[in-house]
Amino acid sequence: MQIDFRERPDGNREVCKNKRRLNMSNYHSTFSRREFMKGLGIAGAGLGAATAVTPVFKDLDELTSSTSAHPKRAWYVKEREFGDIGIEIDWNILKRRDTRGYSYWNPVIWKQHYPAYDMDAFRKAFDNKTKELWPDYEGPTTRDYALKNSMYSVGLGCPHYLYNVEQFGVTLLNPAPRPDAIGMPKWQGTPEENSQMIRAAFSLIGLGPSIGVAELDEKSRRFVWEYNNSGQHIIFDDDITETYRTTNPPTIHIPSSHKYVIATHNMGADEILRRAPSTIGACTETISYARVAYAKSFVEQFIRGLGYNVVYGHSLQAAPAFDFWSGVGEHARMGQVCLSPENGAMMRTHAIFFTDLPLALTKPIDAGITKFCETCGICAESCPVGAVPPKGINRNWDSNCDGQSFDNDIENGGTEVMYNVPGYKGWRVDGFRCLADCNGCKGACPFNAIPDGSFIHSVVKATTSTTPLFNSFFTQMEKSMHYGKQDKDPESWWHEPSAWHVYGSNPKLLG
Repeated sequence: MQIDFRERPDGNREVCKNKRRLNMSNYHSTFSRREFMKGLGIAGAGLGAATAVTPVFKDLDELTSSTSAHPKRAWYVKEREFGDIGIEIDWNILKRRDTRGYSYWNPVIWKQHYPAYDMDAFRKAFDNKTKELWPDYEGPTTRDYALKNSMYSVGLGCPHYLYNVEQFGVTLLNPAPRPDAIGMPKWQGTPEENSQMIRAAFSLIGLGPSIGVAELDEKSRRFVWEYNNSGQHIIFDDDITETYRTTNPPTIHIPSSHKYVIATHNMGADEILRRAPSTIGACTETISYARVAYAKSFVEQFIRGLGYNVVYGHSLQAAPAFDFWSGVGEHARMGQVCLSPENGAMMRTHAIFFTDLPLALTKPIDAGITKFCETCGICAESCPVGAVPPKGINRNWDSNCDGQSFDNDIENGGTEVMYNVPGYKGWRVDGFRCLADCNGCKGACPFNAIPDGSFIHSVVKATTSTTPLFNSFFTQMEKSMHYGKQDKDPESWWHEPSAWHVYGSNPKLLG
């Protein structure tokens, strides 16, 4: 279908500059409920009969306005049993790992492991993908580079950030006093009250809205490294109440009483991320880390002020493990990325806290996301360098890093430190190919659809969760309608005030 015109806000019509990619969000209202159901092949059957699941709804309006017993999530987001994250795990293989000798996102290390690594070639592939997606885009411009480089200079490029994101951070001039220092009792609340309190406090500092709580037990401890890539031995200690470290030998001692694990993120700048891969589409990632480093200090001081203890776990474990364990989201084809039924891939830097503050645990979820990823592959098509396993590559036990095999894992008698983690049947990104500031995969995910009240978004997610039969149909629908990805080219962001959200995050993604 070729469309040469579109309505402007002033009522006039203008020729579309880019016919290939239209902002289909302007046309959602022309796609009726009946037409949608007919496209599914179940018009007249009734959604309840087609999906054969409960609850049963009389019509789509009732369905989209329904809430489940869990007030924060839609009815189709089902809870799993604790420990069941929807992917197969071999607990004989998955264990606490020694990651010494490997530094993530370091081209020098990449070159050692993957001799064919060529940043210039990858950058060219990045530019080619941008041109493929937006043929009329003439950028990047000076201001695009200025935005990207300024974000980097105060984010990942800032030594103050790099220090503060670790467990012990900076020494504060005015740390929050303990309750007894101000003549107050230690905070006492039920786990449920404490969880609500944490959500409220986190919202002020920009963490959430997706927040999960897991318990550190015999199995989930295996997600925590034995040695991190800084060479520190991470020790769980039964005889202490506050975390401490030593330098000789390098250790981090965490109290065993810190059995509650808070998993959350800050939100990404979705309007820009949806325009990835591009120079501007990648730029917000680096400042996100700086924001989390700041928020981390706030959380540490807040919990200290309550009379409890906490340690930050940014580099203590594989990033999304506790997201899955606590139900923040599900495993996805993008491997290292957690997908949320509410926010898709728009969650940014992960934040993990180990604390002795009693909290109500949250269960893993089943929203049909991992199952949908089996038939989708849009994220892989958007990757400029082939780092994401394409459609047709099912969940497996393999490394998926060029030049690496789990058969040569140093922890099992081999000679090489692995980039990826063995022991689970899932997808893994080829980290030797992945560009650290690309975001093409995340920006393209169908689950990124903004919860704007459109019945289509709710029905698609609900049907995906309950009736995987239609997943291929929805994949093709996404390729045509682009609910998850922006159809506007990267340059358009500079001219669209409605996209200039605080911190770049659409308020509708913030709960």
